[in-house]
Amino acid sequence: MILSALAALLVLTAAHAGDDLPPQAVEAWRAMSVVRSLEASFEQSRTTTLLTQPLVSTGTLRFVRPDKLAWIVEQPGRSTMVVSGSKVGMSYPDLGVYEQLDLAGDPDAERLVRSMMVWLAGDLEQVSRDYGLVWAAAPAGGPEGALHLATLSPRDPTMAALVSRLELTLGGEPLRVLAVTMHEPDGDRVDIVMHDVRLEPDLPDDAFSIGGP
Repeated sequence: MILSALAALLVLTAAHAGDDLPPQAVEAWRAMSVVRSLEASFEQSRTTTLLTQPLVSTGTLRFVRPDKLAWIVEQPGRSTMVVSGSKVGMSYPDLGVYEQLDLAGDPDAERLVRSMMVWLAGDLEQVSRDYGLVWAAAPAGGPEGALHLATLSPRDPTMAALVSRLELTLGGEPLRVLAVTMHEPDGDRVDIVMHDVRLEPDLPDDAFSIGGP
């Protein structure tokens, strides 16, 4: 269960700065690296051919550089994923389910988790290895403050089997990801929009506690 949750969260974590990246894109990714921590509310909508209506969930994202991440789903069912260093904890309190993983002993999971840190950390060198990029101005009608649209195509066939392309909407000052759309090979789609992004917030002491059941 924990690996499938990690794979689903790749929607939040990819970016690219390849050799052909335009100068304004390089500057944009570097601008994101100045943010040390953030907290934001999110709304995620999953559109699938199996259902007539999208599945909508809401929650909170927290991040502290270089390796702390919390993805907290509050509605409709509660779940929490916390990454702290090499430790990952996933809990589903309504189901009484809790899992913990040590990345040091699972290279595949470590790869997924480190990918999740890419756009949050603004690491140009790391992301340049994994994705091709089309860079454009953000289209009208997007999130308030949107400036750029980055469309990303995985280079790794394993990643491409999960995600055919990612569309990241960037904006704000300093620059950050405002929205993400993940297109899957089977035609399904996941849309995530960030709201009330708070930079350098005061986070609770237990914000990244792996905890237990």
